[in-house]
Amino acid sequence: MSKKRDLLQHWPIIALALVVLGIFLAACVTFQVQEYEVALVKTFGETNKDGGGADRVYQPGLHLKWPTPISQVWKHDNRIQCYELETGRVEQIQTNDEYQIVVTTFVAWRIGNPGLFMRAITTSKNAETNLDDLVRTSRNAVLGRHNLAQLIQVRDLGELTTTDADELAKIEQEILAEVKDRALQVFGIEVIHIGVKHIGFPEQVTRKVFDRMIAERERKVREHISEGESRAVEIRAEADRKARDIRTTAEAKAKGIRGEGDEEAAKAYAAFAANPELASFLRKLESLRKTLGENTTLILDTNTPPYDILRGDATRFATEQAKQAERKDAEK
Repeated sequence: MSKKRDLLQHWPIIALALVVLGIFLAACVTFQVQEYEVALVKTFGETNKDGGGADRVYQPGLHLKWPTPISQVWKHDNRIQCYELETGRVEQIQTNDEYQIVVTTFVAWRIGNPGLFMRAITTSKNAETNLDDLVRTSRNAVLGRHNLAQLIQVRDLGELTTTDADELAKIEQEILAEVKDRALQVFGIEVIHIGVKHIGFPEQVTRKVFDRMIAERERKVREHISEGESRAVEIRAEADRKARDIRTTAEAKAKGIRGEGDEEAAKAYAAFAANPELASFLRKLESLRKTLGENTTLILDTNTPPYDILRGDATRFATEQAKQAERKDAEK
C-alpha cells in the first residue's frame, strides 16, 4: 500500500517524464521540411530512393525517418540566391576590337538536382566557389567575341546612340547558355540568370574610349550635315523646276494675250487704212484727251494740230467723214 501511495504522489513527475520521452522519440524519428527548403535523407550513408530509383526529394511537411545515426537529414534553402562573382572581379577582359574592360558580374541560382548538389557541393559557399570559375571562363570567352560598342549604351540628350538597346541582354544570354547545362549536369545547380552589373575601364584605356566616342559623335554630325545638304539640293532643284513651270505657263499666256492684242490692232489698222482722215481725227481727239484736263485754259492758234479740230469747219468735216464711212460699211 505504501508503494502504491508513493506512485500516486509522484504521478505528475512520471507523466512529465513520459511526455518528454515521447517528444524525444518523436524528434528522433521525424523531421520537418519548410516551404522554402528541399530535403534528402541518407540511411546508412546511402540516399533514400523513390520507386524509379532516383533520389527521393522530400516535399514541405512532416516526415518519418530512422533515428540518428541510422538516418541523416540534409536540408538546403531552395529559394533563388544571388551573388556577385568574386573570382576575376578586377580582371581585365579584352574585347574583339582590342579594348580592355573590367566587368562586375552577378549570378542568380538555385538547386536544380538536390541529390547531385548534396554529393558534389553540399553548401552555398561551395556552390558559389564552383560557379565563379565556370561563369568567369564563359564570360571572358563570350565578351572576347564582341566589340565594345555592343557592351555599352551611351545616352545623348536622352536618346540611346547604340543601334540595338538589347545587345547587352543578348550577350548575357550567350553567357548563360554556355554555363547553364554544365552547371546542372556537374554540380546540380540551376543557373537562372547571369547579368553584367558594371563595366569599367582601366585608366590607360579611358582616354581611348573617350576619343572613340568623340569620333563616333563627329561621324554622326558629318552624316547629318551631308544629309541636310543633300536635302537642300533636292529642295532647291524642286523649287527651280516649279519656277520654270510657272515662267513657261506665264510666257505662254502672255504670248496668247499679245496675239489677241495684235489681232485686234490689225483690225483697227485696217479700218484706219480705209479711212485715213477719220484715223487722223481720232488721233487728234486722243491727244486732246491726254493734254486737256479739268479747268485747263490754253491760248493757241486754232490751226495748231491737234487743236485745229476745235474749229467749226473741222467738226463738220469730221461729221461728213463719219457718214461716208457708214455708207461704205453699208455697201460692203
